[in-house]
Amino acid sequence: MNDFEKSLADLDLLLFEKIGSQSTDDDKQSLLAIQLAVGQLRPGYNYLEIGSYIGGSIQPHLLDGRCRRIYSIDKRPRSQPDARGYDWVYQNNSTARMMKLLSAVGPTDKMTTIDGDTRSLDPALVADKIDLCFIDGEHTDGTVFSDFTFCLKTLATSGVIIFHDAQITYNGIAACVRHLEDRSIGFRAYPLPTYTFVIEIGDLPIHKHPRITERLLLGHNSYISSLQYNDNYRRFATGFPFGFLRRTLIRMRGTNVSE
Repeated sequence: MNDFEKSLADLDLLLFEKIGSQSTDDDKQSLLAIQLAVGQLRPGYNYLEIGSYIGGSIQPHLLDGRCRRIYSIDKRPRSQPDARGYDWVYQNNSTARMMKLLSAVGPTDKMTTIDGDTRSLDPALVADKIDLCFIDGEHTDGTVFSDFTFCLKTLATSGVIIFHDAQITYNGIAACVRHLEDRSIGFRAYPLPTYTFVIEIGDLPIHKHPRITERLLLGHNSYISSLQYNDNYRRFATGFPFGFLRRTLIRMRGTNVSE
């Protein structure tokens, strides 16, 4: 076992040290556990990431000898809509900047970059069948769904699709799950700490890997953290004046009375 393999097996956060990543430490370790499981079940795996920004979540795959090919898709916007109700701004958002940062991590010859929106891109631009997808682009429900359907078209017979920031785009993820159910596509879906959501398509059972099983047993962290993240909206809705008006209407209609 070489140094990288040991670090990956240990879910060592130092694998993210060279490029900053907008993820919690728990999310980073969940991503490493998924990478470890996919690499062991499918050596020579191909990785697709939508929404790379400066490449923070690409760097462990760049170092992984079991990762054969990396595709990065990003619209490269100056700002983009967000389900939290405001535009998210990205400064100096360019593929050239990302590639310069990644070149300090390791050789980038296995990378293919595509600038564009999955709603208008041809999936044939992804020339290899993908085993592992990571969706972390525009945080709106509609875009998450279009990113997901794009990933499905690039996926191998079976594979794994990961969503980041599931506490924000949960309605979009729910639409993805319904899409699979409506088409009778076999899948397993589950959250991992902190805000990572995983869908296994077909038969790539990474949930059986010990490192994933460990994190599944921490599912209460995902549940509680997601609810607490959105608790500010509850406080807003129950505070003055909206909470006062709502309570007044409830009393007038008697909808708070159980018989």
